[in-house]
Amino acid sequence: MTKKLLILITSLLSLFLLSCDNTQWEPPDETEVKIEENLSIELENKYRNIFTNSTKSVVQINLYSRDVFGIPDNKIGTGSGFMWDDEGNILTNYHVIQPAVTSNPMIVVRTIDNDEYMAKIVGLDSSADLAIIKISNQNIDSDQINLYPLDLHDSDLISPGDLTIAIGSPFDQEFTMTTGIVSAIGRSLDSTFTPYKIPSVIQTDAAINPGNSGGPLLNKDGKVIGINTQIKSSSRQNSGVGFAVPINLAKRIVPNIIRGENHEYSYLGITALNLDLGTRIRADIEENFKGILILSVLENGPASKSGIMGDSSATRSNIKYDGDIITKIDNYKINSFEDLISYLALNTDPGDIVEIEVVRDYQYLTLQVKLEARPD
Repeated sequence: MTKKLLILITSLLSLFLLSCDNTQWEPPDETEVKIEENLSIELENKYRNIFTNSTKSVVQINLYSRDVFGIPDNKIGTGSGFMWDDEGNILTNYHVIQPAVTSNPMIVVRTIDNDEYMAKIVGLDSSADLAIIKISNQNIDSDQINLYPLDLHDSDLISPGDLTIAIGSPFDQEFTMTTGIVSAIGRSLDSTFTPYKIPSVIQTDAAINPGNSGGPLLNKDGKVIGINTQIKSSSRQNSGVGFAVPINLAKRIVPNIIRGENHEYSYLGITALNLDLGTRIRADIEENFKGILILSVLENGPASKSGIMGDSSATRSNIKYDGDIITKIDNYKINSFEDLISYLALNTDPGDIVEIEVVRDYQYLTLQVKLEARPD
């Protein structure tokens, strides 16, 4: 072996030993590890407490066909619900109990203690996919059922990234808890029962599947922020895109349907386009200008009576893009049609007078509009 080769091997060996020297490695800080462990334990305990407390209010809702004696026979549907108040009213989705509206299945609610009670429909609102049912046995006091109303949050205060907890009975697996975050807010969703959309819907990646419908979507404090209603999936299974009706919308609707009244939504009577790049170019609007372009105004509707103008074209196939552009309602900025629908549904009632800011011929105008009830 040559002297040069021996020197090279010796140098490489020294370098290897230095790189393996444990004195160069610093172990994790014990304080940091302890903090992480404590936070993990704290979160686990919080989830346990939320599950224990909230399932006192959650029910599984089952629909059964009846045999010739009127006794429940085959299960034909399942969903979830939760106690709304201390009067025994249970909130769920309309589509969960919809078969009982058109036919005669038996509605049975089941508690986490495995108690079962027959229930009846109190009221419903198909536009928001909400319904109230109530245990129908008059001989049972609501105190005996050991169901308690859940605390309700203000869904206007949530933001993407907030923790979410869904409780329900996915695929008939009763009282299942899943967790995630708020993925997005301000979505609009087809109700599937009316031509109108459900506004301000909450999107979450908490696992939601068939059977979760009607169950609560909770925040990190165990308060209800929404009612789980739909998923976006090609296979009817969770794909991380679930939706919940905002609890603030339910707060406006539920008292009316409990009283046996139809909830009335206010509306303007317009069709409109969101301002995307192509629409701005065609309408000769400055880059990134915010608002919605009105296409048509319903004759004798609220917007028409106030002087709001739609597109001057006679047909939708020949749009001239010269209608009014709505930019604000009561100083609330309108960036999309979803913003307008949400504001009307969550902040106004038929008969209210609102101020609408529009741009017409490059001039700002403020018009007062008296809202009317949305037609069925």
